[in-house]
Amino acid sequence: MTIVSSQMPPSKIAKRMTASVSTVGEQMIAGRKVNEVQDNQISYEKLIKEIFDRVLVGYSVQSVDIRPGPSTALTIEIAPWGDVVHEVAIAYDFGTLSPDIVNLIKKDMGNVDEKLNDVLIGLPIDAVDWAGGLSKVAIRELLANQLPEFHANIDIIPGERTLVKLSLSPLGTTVQDVHVSLRSTTIPNVVLAAVRPTMNETSKILIGLPVAFVERHRDYFTDKLIAEQPLTKKYGITANPLLNAGADTEIALDVETDKYNITLEAYLDMGREEDNASARLHAGKIISKRDEVFLEVNFIPSSVSWEFVPGWGHKIGSSMIAGIKYNTSSSENMLWLSKELSPSWTMRLERNPQNRNNELGLRYKLHDFLSAEYIITKDEQWLRLVGHL
Repeated sequence: MTIVSSQMPPSKIAKRMTASVSTVGEQMIAGRKVNEVQDNQISYEKLIKEIFDRVLVGYSVQSVDIRPGPSTALTIEIAPWGDVVHEVAIAYDFGTLSPDIVNLIKKDMGNVDEKLNDVLIGLPIDAVDWAGGLSKVAIRELLANQLPEFHANIDIIPGERTLVKLSLSPLGTTVQDVHVSLRSTTIPNVVLAAVRPTMNETSKILIGLPVAFVERHRDYFTDKLIAEQPLTKKYGITANPLLNAGADTEIALDVETDKYNITLEAYLDMGREEDNASARLHAGKIISKRDEVFLEVNFIPSSVSWEFVPGWGHKIGSSMIAGIKYNTSSSENMLWLSKELSPSWTMRLERNPQNRNNELGLRYKLHDFLSAEYIITKDEQWLRLVGHL
């Protein structure tokens, strides 16, 4: 079975024509005796021509040639009538998706234009309606492989400049809400507050996207979250986002610096009468991978007094720090040690060599903004609430 023409249709259309003509030809000729086909050749050729003049909309059948034999050859010559498609334009409708997401989706979609051109360019305008089904199948097959999280809705408007309207509908579970949390051991929460508006704004682009799409492009979204943080650009701070995609997507951003160690804490002591409320600023400079020099500034509201405590810390292993600090107000040295027992539990020990007093504290982190610490000394013990500011 062969289709010939001075203006051959696009290859996919020609294959479909060949398949259709072969089916009809086999039903009419297959199984008949060769001499019977030879005797009625003109009638068969005329009948096949009439059938395909009706079926192949946009084309006229110029001639049908049957060459009878054990393997009969059937050649059909066709010619397009009317105007043909010279150009295919695609009008994308991405709804309310952000430009960044649109660019990401288009990158996934790949060569949609080529697929449509292969099917439609050179096709008679009147044939676009029935050939459009092939175009839709070709595009949906392409997107099923390259963009499986969306369903393609396609509408084709025939013309010399054929317009293809393409929109996408998400498949499966979509992101309904995004929860953002910020964590740091070296930067105060008041500084992290500058990051939150950008994080919240950036995270909004995830709402409405299929969860599977967010999972597949996890690296893209985490890189975007990092790139758009003002702290990382301005101070070279390291930001490590953890994205847990789901209907309620969670984003946890760990923000750290290897240059400074700054914390701001407020203390409220229960079970202690004197100086039971205070605040402490710890401003440290990392001078090596294991060493830090710092200045602690303590403020005691009850006496409206300040304490300035310079010091040094040395990291031992991965979870322990030991060092010395000097209280300029009382002219006393203090040896100290801090041990991280788990992400939530920390133990600290401070010793005053002059009076041999020890202070042991066991702290539990309730969440990013609040901890509880139980403190034991030689003469007393109390519970301290620690606010991480």
